[in-house]
Amino acid sequence: MAFKGWLIKFGNTVLPNKYLEKYKSTPNQRLELDASRDATALLHRQTSPNYKTSLTVPIRKLYLGEKIVVKAIIDAGIVSGGERERKVSVTYWNDEEMDYKSGVFYIADIEYTISHVNERKLDMVYEPFDIQLTEY
Repeated sequence: MAFKGWLIKFGNTVLPNKYLEKYKSTPNQRLELDASRDATALLHRQTSPNYKTSLTVPIRKLYLGEKIVVKAIIDAGIVSGGERERKVSVTYWNDEEMDYKSGVFYIADIEYTISHVNERKLDMVYEPFDIQLTEY
């Protein structure tokens, strides 16, 4: 499948690139099951056939209305019963395979910083933050 102009979607909802500051991925991570060196110091590795991906999605500075939109997009990917674990279905651009891949990920705790509150306009500004996703 060729690149379609987007990097990540939650469920069936694309996170527009305009909200991204960057996009970082560590695709197809190999899980080492066993490793040892023989008498000649040659390394022997046994890795799991199940590769896992982790993603870091840095989000740019947002106004409250934009933050609400981003949250709704993320919430569109929450799998049934996965609210407590922040378990989401994600399709992402896999840089190793040069193709889109799908998986179920959990979202790590996110730290938000509000840098400005406008009481008159009932608005606020969120500083950039990262969404970190780890595949199950």
